[in-house]
This record gives sequence, C-alpha cells and structure tokens, in this order.
Amino acid sequence: MTFGIKPLVFRSGSMSPQIPTGSLAVARTVPAAQISVGDVVSVDNEAGTRITHRVVAVDPAGGDKVALIMKGDANRVADPTPYLVDHADRVITSVPFAGYVAAWLSSKTAIFLGGVLAGALLMLAFGPLRRSSNDASNDTHQTETLDEPADSSEAKLQEANCG
Repeated sequence: MTFGIKPLVFRSGSMSPQIPTGSLAVARTVPAAQISVGDVVSVDNEAGTRITHRVVAVDPAGGDKVALIMKGDANRVADPTPYLVDHADRVITSVPFAGYVAAWLSSKTAIFLGGVLAGALLMLAFGPLRRSSNDASNDTHQTETLDEPADSSEAKLQEANCG
C-alpha cells in the first residue's frame, strides 16, 4: 500500500493465459491521463467489485476522468459497461500461483501457525538458560575439593571393614 502500490490476487481466469488464476500481481495507482490501450488495470465497478482487465479503449469524459472500455484476455467480448475513472491501479508485474500462497498466509490457520512458530522461536531464544557441560564439570570438581581427599576416605572405609 506504500507509494500507491497494491497487491492483487487473481481469483478468476478472465486474464488467462497472460495472468492465470491464482496469480499475485503488483499494481500502482496512476491518474486516468496515464492509462493507455493495452494496459492491464484494476478498477471498481458500480457494485464495488474489483475488476482487473486489459484496456481496449480510452475515451475522455471531461475533467480528469476517462471512460475505460476493458476486456479480459480470456473473454470473447468487452465488459458490458465502460468504467468512468479519474485513476486506476495499473498492473506492473504478476507472479503465477503466488496468489494462492498469499491467500493462505492471510488465513486464520496460517496466522495461528505463525504465532505458534514465533512463540517457539522466542522460547528457544530467551528460554531458561542451560548450563554447558564445562559448567557442570566445574561444579562437580568444586564439591570434591571441599570434601576430604578421596585417598583418606578410602582408607577410613577400609579400616572400618577390617576393624
């Protein structure tokens, strides 16, 4: 959304084979005066549904507005009504099937799994400190030096058994 750039996921095959179903496209908002025949643009129709098709005609409509006649590459005829716009989102590039990935990543399941993964990584990074094996051997060595030497303990034990 930064700099007028928007991601678009193609949910139909109307732009196939150029842009197949499931593609992820990147579009940039441009003024109507910069739209040319052959551009693939995305606009809202009267019902508020986003339509992304190729421009087949541009007719000035007064002021900053133009009337766009658009047609999907896979469609036999142009869209039934022109789109009166003062700006549109022009497709810059698209990646086939990346839209499926983007749609899945925004699903509730992916968000949950992402949270679990983030939590596990935080636990690994900041969880309880573990002692290294060198620290454990140093602790054992320190407790042995606080007691009597091992030789005198063994001698006392032998005296007790003989005794």
